[in-house]
Amino acid sequence: RQRHRIMNRFRFLALATVIGWCSAFAAFGAPGAAAQAADQQGRGKALYMDKCASCHQESLKGSTETPPLTGDMFWSNWETYSANNLVEQVRTTMPEDNPGGLMRQEYVDIVAYILKFNEVPFTGDLPMDADGLKKVSIKKK
Repeated sequence: RQRHRIMNRFRFLALATVIGWCSAFAAFGAPGAAAQAADQQGRGKALYMDKCASCHQESLKGSTETPPLTGDMFWSNWETYSANNLVEQVRTTMPEDNPGGLMRQEYVDIVAYILKFNEVPFTGDLPMDADGLKKVSIKKK
């Protein structure tokens, strides 16, 4: 009988420990909005460097032949518009040799990177849908 109680306590403690570990690992490894956004912006940066930087420069400052995606000219062109306007502009005109040639998610990821580079305030991932993107205003923080 005593042995039975000791085994039950051992099982209870073992189960509690396993549940505690699983909870801790789940909480530690569960990506929140910030982590997911960082992933989107990270993907966007990688895509930008691969598909856009050769013309628009790694600094996003553009060249004599391509518009800047940061700085005063960017703000004068895009402030007061929505993220949807920028996504659609990029999607329908870029890359120059293959407009519309990327997947929609890739365009959204690139725009997320551009907006964060410019410190446009938004939280989490940019949404994929036009209605959601229209709710994200391009404005200085």
